[in-house]
Amino acid sequence: MGCCSISARRAALAGTCQDEMELLEIGGSRKWSISEAQSEGSLRLRDPVTATETATETGGAEVLWGRTREELRNFLFTQPITGWEGRSIHSLGEIVWSSLVLMRSCHMEEMSERYIVLFPFQLLILSVDHMKKAFIYQGLLPLAGMNVRDVPSDTGCMFEMMGPMTESRIISCLSPAEFHIWVLSIQQHIKMANAHWPAHASNIISFLVPCDEQWKKRKLMKHLFYTTILKWEGKPIQHLGRIHYLAMVQVAYASMGDFKERMLVLFPEDLVFLSVDRERTGIAYEGKLPLAGIQAKEKSAVLGRLEFEITGSLTEPILVACSTAEDYEKCLFYLQKPEQILDTVTVQPPPMVPKKSLRH
Repeated sequence: MGCCSISARRAALAGTCQDEMELLEIGGSRKWSISEAQSEGSLRLRDPVTATETATETGGAEVLWGRTREELRNFLFTQPITGWEGRSIHSLGEIVWSSLVLMRSCHMEEMSERYIVLFPFQLLILSVDHMKKAFIYQGLLPLAGMNVRDVPSDTGCMFEMMGPMTESRIISCLSPAEFHIWVLSIQQHIKMANAHWPAHASNIISFLVPCDEQWKKRKLMKHLFYTTILKWEGKPIQHLGRIHYLAMVQVAYASMGDFKERMLVLFPEDLVFLSVDRERTGIAYEGKLPLAGIQAKEKSAVLGRLEFEITGSLTEPILVACSTAEDYEKCLFYLQKPEQILDTVTVQPPPMVPKKSLRH
């Protein structure tokens, strides 16, 4: 397995000292220059050179539980991660960089200890169980569409990751050297992810859709909070609350009967419709309805024709066809009894027409 080698050197210029970190690619054939211009978010690729310095200071130091970074890499690929579901971790590619950090979301005040692992197109977030010396899966963040910026702090070692459909995360590195490596490494791989999207995104979505197994549904629910949803409007999806249920269904306006495949996502107060393109490369927003302004009634419960109808004062009747009896029963349960899944009942404004038409 290849690895990223790190070395530090100090050069005196006009009576001042400047730290320069060299991030060497697999095999040591190229190196990245990290200078004081990192605040501009730029990466400069030097001409291929031969590595002449040994990366022992950072790469060989103990990072966690008495293990070096390379030993932790091997640990991740050979030992089970608590809560991991879906494809093997090997499918994410080679590990670019990893380290222990402090992290919080934009809505939290306290930082939590996390071990983050950078892959070519994703950032793996793990919590740490020091008693058992084990990792716990916390999420997989796709890099496509993300942005990185420095966050002013006393230590100067904090940065923020944000995206159009992702809650921003504040990450505090444990040293200036780690900060430089993380910022520029993530910036470079965001560029790569953007260049390869949506080809890379298809690897995830096509694996989970159709979501014909429970673990796929759970994985897809988590994925929606960390991926870019095209054409999204309104407040971020993270602010809609916990997803109660998700199903792939066929949807049509009752007057037309022209069914379209849709992903039906039930939140505490909203019903959201999403679509997946034919190539299974991306997810798009198709509309949202407040549960307080709609009703659902059975149309047919005959096996092979599991249909119900959604009606509301400001929306045309919508016919929904489910592929399994479980999807049919769960969708009707949540839609017919919204008061049982709301923590508190609040006064709602008049229901509004969905932002997007379900015909497209």
